Amino acid sequence: MILTTTFLCFCVASAINYFRTRRQRSLIKNLGGPFSWPLLGAMHKLLFLKPQNFFQRSHEYLTKYGAVTRLWVFHRLFMPLADLELAKQVLQSEQHLETGYELMRHWLGGGILMCDKNQWTQRHGLIGSIFNKGNMLPLTELCRQQAVLLQLTLADHAEQRDVFDAWTIVAPAVRDLMVLTTCGVRPSEGYSEAFTCLTEIYRKRFLSLQSVNRFTFWVSSPLLRRRQAQLIKQLNDEHKEHIDRCRRLQKQEEQLKAGTVVVDRIEPLPAQWHQSLLEILLASNHNPEITDDDICAELNTCNYLGYLLCSSALCFSLVTISRHPAVQQRCMQELRKAQREDQSWDVRRLPYLEAVLLETLRLYPPQVIVGRHLTEDMPYTHSEVGDGTLPFGAEIYVNLFEMQRNEERYLNASHFQAERFLDYPPEIYSFSMGPRCCPAKQFSMVLLKTLIAPILSNFELLPYGDAPRLDLRLSLGSSNGFQLALKPR
Repeated sequence: MILTTTFLCFCVASAINYFRTRRQRSLIKNLGGPFSWPLLGAMHKLLFLKPQNFFQRSHEYLTKYGAVTRLWVFHRLFMPLADLELAKQVLQSEQHLETGYELMRHWLGGGILMCDKNQWTQRHGLIGSIFNKGNMLPLTELCRQQAVLLQLTLADHAEQRDVFDAWTIVAPAVRDLMVLTTCGVRPSEGYSEAFTCLTEIYRKRFLSLQSVNRFTFWVSSPLLRRRQAQLIKQLNDEHKEHIDRCRRLQKQEEQLKAGTVVVDRIEPLPAQWHQSLLEILLASNHNPEITDDDICAELNTCNYLGYLLCSSALCFSLVTISRHPAVQQRCMQELRKAQREDQSWDVRRLPYLEAVLLETLRLYPPQVIVGRHLTEDMPYTHSEVGDGTLPFGAEIYVNLFEMQRNEERYLNASHFQAERFLDYPPEIYSFSMGPRCCPAKQFSMVLLKTLIAPILSNFELLPYGDAPRLDLRLSLGSSNGFQLALKPR
């Protein structure tokens, strides 16, 4: 009786699911994909997907089913893509801007990564304004000061020439730099610890069946969910303290300009003062649509993205350079020519180092997957699968890792060749493309060059330890860390 009832319920649910998705299925019948079981769909393709085997499994999947595919899991339509022709149409669309990153909605919801498409233009403009020409010089100086601190931390390992994980040193330095850029102050010890712990929680939840959606996470991990909420509250409480402090300073400045307040002594601003993202957001806060919660979400989003993506890019760059002695030697020659009298570098005169960084980003894009969630149908044209329409509700995931290793677009695509970015640089997509491309692209390259230049100048990077074993936990990483050693020059 129980088995019969279970079977009937399964049949009814399968029928409901079929009729619910019938229209979507009719629109994508020209696309290849794995066999879909009634109700369950192709769940078997995701059951054993882990951060450690993601790249092998995804490569096998795309090789078998093609670069434009569809995959059903219950009522959800996933579309893994590694096809540039269709990916450009999706990512460059002005109408389809929803990213659909539900995993991090509690932390980053309301920020630029997941804000409504009607708010996107305003938010993008506000965040992009921090990297205007007048603010880039003090931001570069801020990066240079952080590079000095990073160099001092690495000196201890260089003296011992021991193998260490670069992530453990690089990531905290990048985290502090991000908070300085967005909030205008160095993070407190409690903030740093909470931020790192929260990031690790989300990295562990990624590709976990227990965390596949909010309901399963709520049921299966109540203690972890509570810890996550506490950490988010701790970060936002400190953000709100910064908001109150910044508002008081802005009010005092306005009163001083108006002559309504007289003070005996005014503290001068630092010589290399920079305008923080928080100040820009507050300056535009006459718009009632931007609330304090929205500001907290923007600070969280920019700190998270900058920390995770820039740390990954810098670590992969260090390890890659250490395993290519000729590349390291050429970088050194360029650094000597571009060095100033104050021992800093003119980052604009480092074209080869920039080419090395771009080639690293091509092979190891920190953001492996770029997602879009369609809230309306999207017509498309395609030279192979034909013209068609991507249906409302489809969840599109563009695989940048596979796209940037395509042999048809890049000669010797799997080999590290920085020279390809010198004369006729090919297009790369590590910063995404279209309206939702990274607004901090220019600053990110300045940051990476400024942080890596003193490391290369003061230390020889030694290819000790094991090579990285690629895994995917929100960003591209290595399951065995980023192992290398240093030797003082």
